[in-house]
Amino acid sequence: MKALRAPIARFIAAYRPEALPIRPEWQDEFAADCYRSALARITKLFVAATVLNLIALVSYDLPLYLNGLYEQQRMYHHLLVWRIANISMVGLWILTVIRLGPMPATDVARRMTTLAIPLALLMCTWHGVLSQMLSNDVSIYALVVLVVAGLIVTPSRWKLIAYPLSFAVLMTGVVLVNPNPLVTYAVGVNAFCLTVCAMLADAVWYRAAVRNFLLRKTLVEERSRADDLLRNILPTAIADRLKRGEDHVVEFHDEVSVLFADVVGFTQLSAELPPNRLIQLLEALFKAFDEIADRCGVEKIKTVGDAYMAAAGVPDPAADHAARVARMALAMLAICDDLGRASGIPLNLRIGIDSGPAISGVIAQKKFAYDIWGDTVNTASRMETAGAIGRIHVTEAFRQRLGGSFVFERRGQIEVKGKGVVPSHFLVCESAARAA
Repeated sequence: MKALRAPIARFIAAYRPEALPIRPEWQDEFAADCYRSALARITKLFVAATVLNLIALVSYDLPLYLNGLYEQQRMYHHLLVWRIANISMVGLWILTVIRLGPMPATDVARRMTTLAIPLALLMCTWHGVLSQMLSNDVSIYALVVLVVAGLIVTPSRWKLIAYPLSFAVLMTGVVLVNPNPLVTYAVGVNAFCLTVCAMLADAVWYRAAVRNFLLRKTLVEERSRADDLLRNILPTAIADRLKRGEDHVVEFHDEVSVLFADVVGFTQLSAELPPNRLIQLLEALFKAFDEIADRCGVEKIKTVGDAYMAAAGVPDPAADHAARVARMALAMLAICDDLGRASGIPLNLRIGIDSGPAISGVIAQKKFAYDIWGDTVNTASRMETAGAIGRIHVTEAFRQRLGGSFVFERRGQIEVKGKGVVPSHFLVCESAARAA
């Protein structure tokens, strides 16, 4: 007996939540998953048992009753009582589950599953006792006890107590029905082996449920991580389209605003600062720009060296695309000044903006990237190159789209490569800010 104590203790301990190879934050979800799954499985089992009992009631019990055999053999009365009780109890349980709906609360699913375990074992034990009266075998008990072990997989250790308890009830019934010690011994050995097999099968299925749950959670986490990585590379709408299987994502946009920003004197900074310090500074600056873009509703397109490119109106149209980019540009100048003062390193930007039509899409099959093209993009780049340090240089087209909501300073006519002489302006501030 002492030799069995240790393995039995390990067997029971395996059902403790803290013994599971599952993260603490996942244990409640695992329990809910087990109870709901067990509830669905045992419901199917009970439906099948009810249907089979109804068939037996019509095809077996009724002919026996009509032929007067119930009056000759008392055991048939017991079988009929068992059949009716089985249909009534299990039918009531099924109706309750149906009323709860497909996704009951975790506590409700746990209580219903806890009720189903003794109910199923009680029915199979009762039939096992009746089988002794009919044919001296425990085949029904064996079948149902193994089915229960396989279907009702739960993290509750109380389930394990139900197996030896059903064995004890079965043996008590056998002794009362058939006092022959040889029969009792034979049935006891068989029933004991079946009960042990059921407990071992329960442990195997339980561990399988743990492995399946961990595999599913790992797959979900990996998919979420891959989705997050994809959305960091591409706009969310474009990433979703690629995930749906689209090979080519190309769109034409009637109205967008494109911004280019460049750190002035970056080459000199590269020569003066240690590489680690330079990367940290550039990372802090671009991280701040990313936060501004999110706040203003602007899509970051890419960074090339110390240059930063963003656009509004892509991939989704936006009626206020020019205002979004204007607010972002003003915030970029302010954050650049703040970061320069905090780091003690002079940081200055040149920003260029233009508005107009553009084409966007995903290019390349390997190391793909989302980009935009067109005359608007080229002109915005020229505005940045021809701009002034610490100023936001914009085109006439961009100024017209903003109307009177922002303050501009006229720069005059400038020569732009590929476009000739064009009027341009400096964006100063938002009208509301100046009025304040």
